[in-house]
Amino acid sequence: MGTLRDLQYALQEKIEELRQRDALIDELELELDQKDELIQRLQTELDKYRSVIQPATATQARQQSGLRRDAQRSKRQAISAEPTAFDISDLSHVTLPFYAKSPE
Repeated sequence: MGTLRDLQYALQEKIEELRQRDALIDELELELDQKDELIQRLQTELDKYRSVIQPATATQARQQSGLRRDAQRSKRQAISAEPTAFDISDLSHVTLPFYAKSPE
């Protein structure tokens, strides 16, 4: 076993090592606190921007959906191929030509 002086010297080295580690831990905790504050500040700012943007986007989405509905309505409109003054008696004398389905 070492002498008392060797043990006291080893103890002093360990104490100094612990002080350095404590200083590093304090420094890292301070840096962590600063980053937490930055995150909180940026989160608040982001929430503020989202509150401004969401109503504008919601209004814009409603307007676009309204345009889509109008576009769908216009697509659904069709033109009838039948004459407007349709009278079945006019077609009673019309005969349609016959075409063979199979070649002969």
